[in-house]
Amino acid sequence: MSEEQRSVLLYVDDEAGNLEVFRELFDAEYVVRTATSGHEALSVLEREPVAVLVTDLRMPGMSGIELMERVAAAYPDVVAVVVSAYTDTELFLGAIRAGRLHDYVIKPWSLDRLRETVRGAVEEHRRRRRLADLACDRAALEQQVRERYDPDQIVGSEGGLRSVMETVRVAAVSDATVLIQGETGTGKELVARAIHAQSTRRHRVLVKVDCAALAPTLVESELFGHRRGAFTGADRDRPGRFEMADGGTVFLDEVAELTVPMQARLLRVLQEGVIERLGGGTPVRVDVRVIAATAVDLPAAVAAGTFREDLYYRLCVVPVVVPPLRQRLGDIPALVRHFLRKHGRGRVAWEVDPAALEQLQHHDWPGNVRELENLVERAVVLGAGPRLGPEDLSPFRPGLPAAGQSRRRSWGREVRRGRFDPRELREILRKAGGNVSRAARSLRLPRTTLHYRLRKSGLI
Repeated sequence: MSEEQRSVLLYVDDEAGNLEVFRELFDAEYVVRTATSGHEALSVLEREPVAVLVTDLRMPGMSGIELMERVAAAYPDVVAVVVSAYTDTELFLGAIRAGRLHDYVIKPWSLDRLRETVRGAVEEHRRRRRLADLACDRAALEQQVRERYDPDQIVGSEGGLRSVMETVRVAAVSDATVLIQGETGTGKELVARAIHAQSTRRHRVLVKVDCAALAPTLVESELFGHRRGAFTGADRDRPGRFEMADGGTVFLDEVAELTVPMQARLLRVLQEGVIERLGGGTPVRVDVRVIAATAVDLPAAVAAGTFREDLYYRLCVVPVVVPPLRQRLGDIPALVRHFLRKHGRGRVAWEVDPAALEQLQHHDWPGNVRELENLVERAVVLGAGPRLGPEDLSPFRPGLPAAGQSRRRSWGREVRRGRFDPRELREILRKAGGNVSRAARSLRLPRTTLHYRLRKSGLI
């Protein structure tokens, strides 16, 4: 293990012989720093991320208790261990009050006792860091929900969408499991977020799980967590998505992609409200609401034996069917204006030509709302603006008015797969001022992917 990966120990003692013994005892396992006074110890703490402070109590100048108080105030993550030849009760009570005392060792110390105590303190520090990381992750997810959810993102009122929104309002006031069904790109995730944001759990986290994106070997660990040693590389306990969402909502996107064994595990969570981490251990009770979504015909999957019938009925307590865009073409004007506001942010306000709207309303939209948004975003990126006209549509969608023609993939996917017109890519790069990173962000692509395609096309 490199020095950067090892925990840092700081031992403070005014006896040089003790410092040398401590260094010899722990130098192979940890990064060891020593100091002969409290002031010297504070200088070390300013320079290095100390995990464990081991300190004597009675030293010339600053006492060990004063040092611990100052460390607890300035470096609250540091765990303290006291070593002292004195067994004065008041002295130890003062050390406890000073803050974050893990344990103490009486001098002359037993090497085994000292080693055991320091290792325990290091583990306590690691546990605290993991809990802090989880708290940060949870806060970030809550902030993401607040930023990403906007009731105005669900735009329209035709083709059954009004019924969908009424179901959302009804579902939000209960804790019942919801199954959202609809074609790819219809906005199932927006519906799930709308339900969560209007529910009693809205102040807790919503955790999304893309079941289609998880490798089969990782699904169990991701959903339910694992114990240390459960598999190669599992060097610590790790909570799963259900534990992370405790008190909130789990959104299982593309739930039909789960294997039948994983479906059985999910069924137990829905029935009993408990999960078991991979690797065994005590079952953990979780309080979560489950919202699932799929583009698959689940009754057909049940008939084919690829989806459990009992799980289907457990999920489908409140069914929501999101209509495809071709069934609500009258919503296209409102959707286009919404996407122009969204992607034209920071630019002059965009308008839309009625002729362009007519073209858009004569297409069958197999990619649904996602396809429409992608088209509008590309038009904003490449168009001169501030008016969206038919001429802004034709470069991206040859023959757009003819319904039934196969759609092109999203522009980002086209670039990723090498199916693109280099002239359009050149124009995107020009609009980004030649900045590859900025162009990659506009296409929602990794910079390395775009750089590779640009280089392969001879554009850079």
